[in-house]
Amino acid sequence: MKQKHEILFTPVRVGGVTVKNRFVHAPMEGTTPINWYAGFKFNEGSREYLVERAKNGVGLIIPGITCVKSLMGNKWLYQSEKMFMGPIHDLMEEIHGYGSKFFLQIGAGFGRVLVMPKELKKVMNNKVLGKMIGTDKLLVAASDNMPNVWDPNVLQRAMTEEEIQDIIQGFAKAAALCKRAGIDGIEIHAVHEGYLLDQFTIAGTNKRTDEYGGSLENRGRFTTEIIREIKKACGKDYPVIVRYSVTSKMRGFNQGALPGEDYKEFGRDRQESISLARLLEEAGADALDADNGSYDSWFWAHPPMYMPLACNLEDAAFIKQHVNIPVFCAGRMEDPDTSSEAIRSGRIDAVTIGRQLLADGEYCAKVQAGEIEDIRPCIACHNGCFAISKGPDGTTGTNPVGNGHCALNPATLEEKKKALTPAAVKKKVAVIGGGIGGMEAARVAALRGHSVTLYEKSGELGGVFIAAAAPSFKEKDKMLIAWYIRQLEKLKVDIRLDSEITPENLSSLDADEIIIATGAKCRSLRADGADRENVMNAVEYLRGYKETGENVVIVGGGLTGCEIAYDAVLKGKKPVIVELMDDILNVPNLCAANSNMLREILRYYRIPVYTQTKTTAITDAGVEIEGPEGKKTLPADSVVTSIGYIPGSGLAEKDGKNIHIIGDAARVGNLMNAIWQAYDVARAI
Repeated sequence: MKQKHEILFTPVRVGGVTVKNRFVHAPMEGTTPINWYAGFKFNEGSREYLVERAKNGVGLIIPGITCVKSLMGNKWLYQSEKMFMGPIHDLMEEIHGYGSKFFLQIGAGFGRVLVMPKELKKVMNNKVLGKMIGTDKLLVAASDNMPNVWDPNVLQRAMTEEEIQDIIQGFAKAAALCKRAGIDGIEIHAVHEGYLLDQFTIAGTNKRTDEYGGSLENRGRFTTEIIREIKKACGKDYPVIVRYSVTSKMRGFNQGALPGEDYKEFGRDRQESISLARLLEEAGADALDADNGSYDSWFWAHPPMYMPLACNLEDAAFIKQHVNIPVFCAGRMEDPDTSSEAIRSGRIDAVTIGRQLLADGEYCAKVQAGEIEDIRPCIACHNGCFAISKGPDGTTGTNPVGNGHCALNPATLEEKKKALTPAAVKKKVAVIGGGIGGMEAARVAALRGHSVTLYEKSGELGGVFIAAAAPSFKEKDKMLIAWYIRQLEKLKVDIRLDSEITPENLSSLDADEIIIATGAKCRSLRADGADRENVMNAVEYLRGYKETGENVVIVGGGLTGCEIAYDAVLKGKKPVIVELMDDILNVPNLCAANSNMLREILRYYRIPVYTQTKTTAITDAGVEIEGPEGKKTLPADSVVTSIGYIPGSGLAEKDGKNIHIIGDAARVGNLMNAIWQAYDVARAI
């Protein structure tokens, strides 16, 4: 262990419990041991995941939210004694066997942040089905007529006082059952991220006139009464943590503020946060698990790569000055140097690590061993862990593989099913293409004992991902490439750069199995003047192969096009986006936290966006476009085309029992598609 990281492995006291180190597993959807949407059942799929994190040194494990009442079926968590005293109790014994503590996160519900999948909207629009399912009980909030975050046209009703009291008692009874089952404490998913309890605390979303509205003390009453009732039921030493957003970072409904932006806070500001934090402490809260944001500013609670590292540290450190209980900090806190210094200086007491523990379950163990360069970095993409996207009609799309997984680590939440085992027959494996997919295939094959040779036609490894990692806000992407290169070198993979494999010499390779990972090619723009010298594709721009002038027109408003616009404006350019479809960022499974932040960035930097607009020609005068406002010529010193990729190469047309085509060479997708396919193919050889 590096001496400067020793502070991370000192104990911290939370109520009546001592946690062995300063690492807290952040609650993330998909990691809860309890399925609760339509009743309460033990989630067997999370067992291996949670045990692995305990085995690898996480001091305090807090899994994803379990609501005190099921979303459907009118079931209460405290009614699940058999589950708690059976598999949950057994899981606690496993986790405690590694010296880790476990707090269950319990929530009151969604309120106006309730997701809106198409199936739910169909039920809502059908009075008979709506009554059967009980959608009226789902569409509750602190006040009447609160607009749903995902679809502002859906207005939610105020909770009744009777419903509030039921929830409070539900928390107390559930906490008592947790204590009996050996769970070490409770985290209330409370004044956080704009969920139901948080909506009660914010004046802009709480217009009540009863004892749960009006003054800050009244607005915080729902949460403080929950804390007091848990303490009554479980004793004053039974720990209760409050998940706490220090500030809301809201400019208004569905409007988030960017880092450093000068704005008027619609939600909770720092000064009100001081008073509220003290109310929570006075009620009996034993710690604050702090970050920032709400669903209206979702990119603070779920920071994408556009957010700086340790993005919530300043606010967490601020609130610690005003309370006498421990304060944890979440939000891209995976850099151990930053975490160590923040704890050593007394700014915070522990770090809450989320997605980094999905990407590398051995994170804590590697920090302790001083193997920092061997930590697989989280790139904050959300593709595997939280790919909840927002459609133009307000409906939400969800991750097809389920939340809590990882784009970079296919074994996350599949630890047993996707475990790597030594190959029964050791083979010679040739991997063609040194992009991320090719490197993952080579890594996994080598781990299983195969003799692996990796061929790359260029002089460097990384493929098209080198271009993707080029912008200044993609530091973790650059680290991922370096991580892969280090792992291949440690595994002694035979890496052959400047070695192009053609269809003619493919059959001459000395290999039992061939994995083709040659990627895809940029799609060309079909417009007059597309071959002009000042026109370049996305890769050429990102790699700096061509000089870029002041006025940059970007043809294509997908994820790459919008990121190029951001990169360009950071470099002092004047970008403009032209998109043929009716909206930008129309990307399957793109997390709303990522897309919302990019939209706010375009708004903040006043980057013009033309949708439903065709690029008709590129001339000396600029880029000619045609859209809803008619024809127009945009001034353009440079034109960047970002209109997608074409899969495959000549090699990808080859077929054979021992030939495996993966990633973009087979079908254009995202990084998660390439890595997962590479992992599965190499695991099966």
